[in-house]
Amino acid sequence: MFRLPRPQKNYTEVPNAVFDVLIPSIPKVSPLKCYLVLVRKTWGWQKVGDWLSLSQLTDLTRLSRPSVISGMKWLEDNGLVWSVKAGKLGSEKVMYFLCSEETEQLERSIKEGVIKPDTLFKKMMDERN
Repeated sequence: MFRLPRPQKNYTEVPNAVFDVLIPSIPKVSPLKCYLVLVRKTWGWQKVGDWLSLSQLTDLTRLSRPSVISGMKWLEDNGLVWSVKAGKLGSEKVMYFLCSEETEQLERSIKEGVIKPDTLFKKMMDERN
């Protein structure tokens, strides 16, 4: 039987608004699972965004490929996450961000063309190393 361990320093902090406002508004399990994985992969590692492949999302959520695609689309369509594609067509990488005060300016800069997706990809990869 699974039991939650007692909270320690290796926990991901999640704002209460996620539980009080967002979770009740998410209609299906697939967007919820995708959102919680993004919370873990970003805030859980003190990052603003993360490059995740579709196969990583299917592995982490245990959802089918169509369910992950549907869940991520719902999250983007409803303004809970945004994404950036970088790289060559056909081998693009996708970086996902939770919509937050922290990422608002970055999102605006990407959409206005102030920051190019490939530049962001390089910067985030440099920070990773």
